[in-house]
Amino acid sequence: MLLQSVSDTARAVAFARALETERPDALFHDPFARRLAGVQGEQIYHKMQGDRSIGWLVTTRTCILDQLILHHIQQGGDAILNLAAGLDTRPYRMGLPATLRWIEVDLPALLAYKQEQLAGAQPVCQLESIALDLTHPEQRHLLFSKINQAAKKVLVITEGLLIYLSPHQVGNLATALHRQPHFSGWLTDLVSPLAAKLAHLRVKQERGASEVKFQFAPKDGNQFFQPYGWQVKESRSLWQEAHQLNREVPFGGLIRRFPILNLSVTSLKRIEN
Repeated sequence: MLLQSVSDTARAVAFARALETERPDALFHDPFARRLAGVQGEQIYHKMQGDRSIGWLVTTRTCILDQLILHHIQQGGDAILNLAAGLDTRPYRMGLPATLRWIEVDLPALLAYKQEQLAGAQPVCQLESIALDLTHPEQRHLLFSKINQAAKKVLVITEGLLIYLSPHQVGNLATALHRQPHFSGWLTDLVSPLAAKLAHLRVKQERGASEVKFQFAPKDGNQFFQPYGWQVKESRSLWQEAHQLNREVPFGGLIRRFPILNLSVTSLKRIEN
C-alpha cells in the first residue's frame, strides 16, 4: 500500500527527475531529486509502472515549464508563486536571478520533509516556503494579497495540482488568482476526460490509493479558464513535445493523433477588466 495520498506522488515524481538526471543525454539536472525521492519514491514509481507511464511525462513537463518560467523572467517577471510545490527544486537547480522572489506553497508535512532533506543546500534566488492548505479561501486570499502588494509581475505555477481538484474548486482558485492585478501569468498542466479516466483506473489498481482521485479534466479543455479571467497564451501537447525531445513512449506516435487522449501544458495570461 505505497500510494496512500496525493503527497506520495511527489516522491515518485522526484524519482522520475532523478532518472532523467542520471541519463547520459539528460535534458536537465536535478542533483537533489534522488535524495528527495528516497526508497519510498522509487518503490512508488515502479508500482505506478513508471518506466512507461510517468517518467516521460515528468521529464517533458519539466522541460516545458522550465522554458516558460525563464521566458517569464526575461519578460520582466519578478516573482514566481508555485502552488502545491511538492518536492520541486527549481529554486536550487535553475539559473535564476538572485533578485527573483520564489514563493512555494504546500502542506506543512511535505514542506518540513523537503526542508529536512535539503538542509545545507542554498537556493539561487530568494526562496520563501509557506505552509498552507490551498482549499481554505480566507487564508489563500490573505497570501495572494500579500504577494500581489510586494511584486510587480507574478507568474503562478500549478504543476500537477489541478487534476486533484473539482471543477468548482479550480474555478474558485482561478477567480482568486485573477483578483490580484499583478498576477499576470499562470502555468498549469491539463488532461482530457478520457486520459484522466484511464489514469484513474490505473491508480485504483494500487490498494490503499483511495485518497488519490482525479477530478479536473474539463471537456472544453483550456477554454475552461476564460470565464474566470484567463485566456490561453500558449498550449503545448506533452505527446508532441516528448517526440521532439526524444522521450516518446511506445505507441506515442499513434496517440498523438487522438486529441481525446490529450495531455498538455498551458500558459494562461490575465484578461484585464
